[in-house]
Amino acid sequence: MENVTPIKKKNNRKIIGGIIIAVALAAGIVILSLFIKQIPNGYVGVVYSPNGGVQEETLTQGWHLVGLFDKVTEYPIRMQTVDYKDIQVATSDGKNVTIDFAFTYSVQPDKVVDVFNKFGPIPVEEIEASYLRTRLWDAGRKAISKFSVIDTYGERSSEAAVEVQNIFSEDIKDLGFIVENLTLGVPQPDESTQAAIDKRVEASQELERKQIELQIAEAEAQKKKIEAQAISEYNEIIKQSISQEVIQNKWIEKWDGKMPLATGSNQLIEIPVNQTTTNTGN
Repeated sequence: MENVTPIKKKNNRKIIGGIIIAVALAAGIVILSLFIKQIPNGYVGVVYSPNGGVQEETLTQGWHLVGLFDKVTEYPIRMQTVDYKDIQVATSDGKNVTIDFAFTYSVQPDKVVDVFNKFGPIPVEEIEASYLRTRLWDAGRKAISKFSVIDTYGERSSEAAVEVQNIFSEDIKDLGFIVENLTLGVPQPDESTQAAIDKRVEASQELERKQIELQIAEAEAQKKKIEAQAISEYNEIIKQSISQEVIQNKWIEKWDGKMPLATGSNQLIEIPVNQTTTNTGN
């Protein structure tokens, strides 16, 4: 019984020591994490130090040691997709439409410091929701104003999208934003505009139907003309191929040997008689 107490004390010291080591390790990991920054794949980081300001050297993907009070802002250098819903613009014919825009963009790696200097240490999502959205709306306003409301619905919608992308890209390229693959959603007009579009579509369909009917009628007339011409040519060939000799020959082939006195028109039919046979009879 006298040896139990020292053993317990020894075990307690081991347990306490283990706890202290574990706490120290945990604290060390926490403290170390304050000096480590991970940059995801496809991003670069701009480091801002309260003492030295913005560092020109950026952080590439992977793990990096940074200062305790340094702030790292990440920017995408691979393509990111952004969707903007319900952006209102006006067409060349004064119609207001609401269009959804979608585009992909990235930031040039050598321009990320310039982006930071302009916007400060804010997430790139905030730049998308504010600055980029505003610039896209302005580009859409300028571009769509060159197209009628029907153009934005029809074959020229892709042309309108290209025009928006060109203006948008040119506007923000100096900051290092690269824009690709901008697309327009189906425009959503107001009620009066939709009614006008429906009427125009109906008129276009009616015109197309009449054009088809006209083409069919022209084709039928051409067919009848060709058929009539063919019949006329056939009759002419038959007419030219029938001579007096042919008619008489056909008559003789069907003659029963009796001499008809007259036809219905009181005209005698002259039957050619072989001259040799006549001379022999005399």
